[in-house]
Amino acid sequence: MSVSDTLPKESVLNTYYSPRDYLDVFSVSLEGRPDLQEADMRVLADHMLMADIGWMNALLSLRDKVVKPLGLKTTDDLALEQSDTPVAERQPGDRIGFFRIFRVNENEIVLGEDDWHQDFRLSVFRRQGTRPRVYASTCCKRHNLFGHAYLALILPFHKKIASAVLDKAVAQKMSSAA
Repeated sequence: MSVSDTLPKESVLNTYYSPRDYLDVFSVSLEGRPDLQEADMRVLADHMLMADIGWMNALLSLRDKVVKPLGLKTTDDLALEQSDTPVAERQPGDRIGFFRIFRVNENEIVLGEDDWHQDFRLSVFRRQGTRPRVYASTCCKRHNLFGHAYLALILPFHKKIASAVLDKAVAQKMSSAA
């Protein structure tokens, strides 16, 4: 079961985050999941982000309907930029789901999007060893009053989604297509 946590000091998200930014971190144990412990980070991120959670999908659809008239990017807009490149071969600039890859290494991938109201980054960081864990950290840089209001509005949903995605990813078998 996922828990609220702190950003691992080894995470590259530490170089992006500043004290005025919003940051949250959730983590879950990877014990008993050698497939997730050894997976390429792009494949692990894809496995997590493609979790089929009905209520989450309904919330994203509602969000898209509300924000489209405001000029915010929707998940459909971002999905149009999806690459046909196999997930494990995607590089910075490519997408996993509707998130752009900014950086990837052996144990971390940083995804996100920049928009007029805020920029955000999602780090999926994996700690290997005797107590393996995966951390999902979100950092938001708000640019204006709308960015602050938007984040305040979605935050309760974001926290539930982040936790549910981690739990579902660890409980669910990885797709052979990943």
